[in-house]
Amino acid sequence: MNAPVWLAVDLGTTHTVAVIGRGGQEPRSLLFDGSPLLASGVYLDADGDLHTGRDAQRLAAADPGRFEPHPKRRIDDGTVLLGEREVPVEELLATGLRRVAEEAAASGMRPTDTVLTFPADWGPVRRARLEAAAGLAGMGPVRLLPEPIAAATYCAEVLGQEIPVGGTVAIFDFGGGTFDVAVVRRDDTGLRTLAFGGLDDLGGLDIDMALAAHLGRVIAGRDPELWKRLDEPQGTADLRDRLAFWGEVRAAKEMLSRTSTAPVGLPGHNPMGLHLTRDELTSLADPLVARAVDETRRTVERAGVEPAALSALLLVGGSSRMPLVATRLHARLGVAPSVPEQPELPVAFGALKHAAAGLDTAPPPPTTPMAPVGYAPYPVQSPAGSLPPQQPHTSQPPPVSQPPHTSQPSPPYGPSQPTPAGPYPPPVSPHLFRPTVHTGPLPGTAPPARRWAALSVASSVVTVIVILIVIAVNRTDFSGLFGDFDGGDLLDGIGDVAEGATGGGATDGTALEVVKEQSLTTPGAAAVAAGDGVAVVTDVVGGKLLANAYDAAGTTLWTNEYELEPTETFLSIVGNLLLIDAMGSATDEGQNMRAAVALDTGEFLWKRAWIDRNDLAYYGTDLLVEQRTGFDDNAVIRIDLTTGDEVWKKKGPEDLYIIDEYRIRAETVWNDGGEHAGTVPPNSYALYDNLAVADRVVDLDPYEGTAVVRDAADGGSLASGDLPIDSYQWTAFDGLAVGKVSDEASPGRAVLAGYALGDLAEAWRIEFAAGDAIIQVKPCGEHLVCAAVENTTAETYKTIAVDTQTGAQAWELASIDWADEENWYTAPTGIVHGDQTFDTVSEARVVDFDGKIVQGADEPYSSVLAVRDGRAVVESIGYDGTNTAWEVYVLDLATGDRTPVQNTGVELYEHVAVAGDLVAVHAGDGRALLMTATGLA
Repeated sequence: MNAPVWLAVDLGTTHTVAVIGRGGQEPRSLLFDGSPLLASGVYLDADGDLHTGRDAQRLAAADPGRFEPHPKRRIDDGTVLLGEREVPVEELLATGLRRVAEEAAASGMRPTDTVLTFPADWGPVRRARLEAAAGLAGMGPVRLLPEPIAAATYCAEVLGQEIPVGGTVAIFDFGGGTFDVAVVRRDDTGLRTLAFGGLDDLGGLDIDMALAAHLGRVIAGRDPELWKRLDEPQGTADLRDRLAFWGEVRAAKEMLSRTSTAPVGLPGHNPMGLHLTRDELTSLADPLVARAVDETRRTVERAGVEPAALSALLLVGGSSRMPLVATRLHARLGVAPSVPEQPELPVAFGALKHAAAGLDTAPPPPTTPMAPVGYAPYPVQSPAGSLPPQQPHTSQPPPVSQPPHTSQPSPPYGPSQPTPAGPYPPPVSPHLFRPTVHTGPLPGTAPPARRWAALSVASSVVTVIVILIVIAVNRTDFSGLFGDFDGGDLLDGIGDVAEGATGGGATDGTALEVVKEQSLTTPGAAAVAAGDGVAVVTDVVGGKLLANAYDAAGTTLWTNEYELEPTETFLSIVGNLLLIDAMGSATDEGQNMRAAVALDTGEFLWKRAWIDRNDLAYYGTDLLVEQRTGFDDNAVIRIDLTTGDEVWKKKGPEDLYIIDEYRIRAETVWNDGGEHAGTVPPNSYALYDNLAVADRVVDLDPYEGTAVVRDAADGGSLASGDLPIDSYQWTAFDGLAVGKVSDEASPGRAVLAGYALGDLAEAWRIEFAAGDAIIQVKPCGEHLVCAAVENTTAETYKTIAVDTQTGAQAWELASIDWADEENWYTAPTGIVHGDQTFDTVSEARVVDFDGKIVQGADEPYSSVLAVRDGRAVVESIGYDGTNTAWEVYVLDLATGDRTPVQNTGVELYEHVAVAGDLVAVHAGDGRALLMTATGLA
């Protein structure tokens, strides 16, 4: 009897890989247009035919509305609109699988059995859709295998890495569109997934965007017309040129894994001679890679495994080939990663090995990826199968190279195969690249939705809490095990933990109650906001933006609809105005729009295109913005929010700025409850500082090292002169411009200096040691400015506070371990201090104005979602014995008292806002929740 022929398919977000093999023979990759990588995107042509791979990408250049670049990401959507047709997700997935089946049949080895891999967090519904897609593709019955199990099998069976019984391997999967990480253990029954995590908003495409934005600034400075065509293509020729440019960026990125510099060609015969260096790639990619590394550390921690105890750390996914990835992982975890030459292939090769060996692939029971805070990690039962005894291994593709055990950068990992062009790139400008953290709303560049929270549990506590959870959930009489013990008083003390609480028990007499629940028709475009006694929920219904306003009791105040149809919406309440930021509004030719509505009546006031504008300060119903729309229209503008008209405008220097540069700052002062000129916008629409706005504006020209201090009322000049500070790290506070002194003014040494706004004379300076870098500057008290300082050599992190009146250091605080983007928000009585990569503050602690940690010293709050007026909304995770659920509670920052938790559903929320006792939540399961907190001081 002939041995069966196995086909293994790794259906990826960006690329699909397939290998085929017969028992006893070496498996080989299927080739698609000469490459082992099949672009996963799908295009629907005018005749109704579906195309995938390079054909789909070429066709997409003419009509991107008919193209879906990442079908796997749409697994939950049911159908996807391509052109004018709703296409079932199963058909999209089947298009790629059908192409694989055709190539397999043409290879001369017609498969008799097929195995498909799937992400570890996919439940029965998603897996059923994958199986249905395989059926539509003509594959017949297929076996399913979790991707981490396939990768771990590759690690053991192909690489020959010994994984003893009880040993664990971490799988770091950094693909083009997403990042996934898992910890797999080998036990007596086979391989089992202990924990998994990931970041759906992080992939190689994000690094491409950063590189394109960086190069865009250079191109625009030399040939503005060329960059305009590449950034805002107007026709088929422009679209093709932009695709070619993105292909060059990707090729250069891949080349930099082997060389120190790489050329970047431009469409046509432009003689610019652009190139990228590995240092540039490292600088731009480092913040993104740091997020993936930190999520890996957290996932390993959730699995209850010490990093040093890992048997192996395997890197898979095309973006893993960057030397920076292995270097950062090695430095953080102390484990030398294994890096295949073609990291796109191990999952498919491992799946074939696993299936051909006849191992058990029974589907796992429904689980969720996260363990409750304060609970033991909840093990995910992935298919288990006994690995065959370790055998001598022959050389099998793809080979692997391991970096040496050193903290120095590792050498390149060998040649990489060219990657097919695609996916179709999104629009990107050097001044539109998505920010890490911004001050004030940045319409069009809002932080992406979060997918995972930081969880930290000491292993010694885990075992005890597991027992307590079982007791709390089942109320079982354990007299046979613990004598007369049946839970007793201990259960009373653990009650709050069993409800998912973190950071201590709820205060007696407090409550957090849902007073209104609204189902959302278009959750992805919905939004919530909270103001003084009023909350607003918006949704897109019937091609219009529908808004509902509620009072604190959940009673409807008004309902109205507006001529806006955004893909994303963000809301701000300013006095008696509701500001609506409508991203990609279909009724406005796809532009980003801002609209204003009367908060008391819902009356529509105005709407305008709102592009590249950064909110700086509110002066009653006037708004100060920094406009950064391009080379010749940088400006600081005061706008009347009741009409949308400009009050005054002062033109800025003709240059381009990337998103983390801030040329304009309104002077802020400590909010002592008195009368002030204005108020400060929140960060990420939810995180407020206890600051007010004074009547001066600092207008910085960072390239000239000069500034103008303006009157906020009319824009007139009050003072001007030299101001040699870095436009990335500075603030205007307490009568000073305080910031990192520019590299030109202080080469080779980090210096923090304060300059008086009256005449821009230097008031004081603090010099730091060699290797120190200032990575954040913000007010942190009535007369305090804080700076986050990183020593890149020693990998130490700290926050220092400086007295603005004397320039003396007031205190120093060691950072939370593993913090990458330190940030803090001031309240009347202290500071919320933690790690902020996007729109929440994770691993947060409450610090008083003397630098003492008063809350969260032993167990930081997992994530603070909103801060305002001495209140914080904190994330929690609950568990009812079957399912986990996301929860929130309200924390009093002065006393540490908090409400009980309130369940927001099994899907992670999109946005949370707080104002006094009012909390608004845009839940991830398609609901808006309005809550009131009672009983807090």
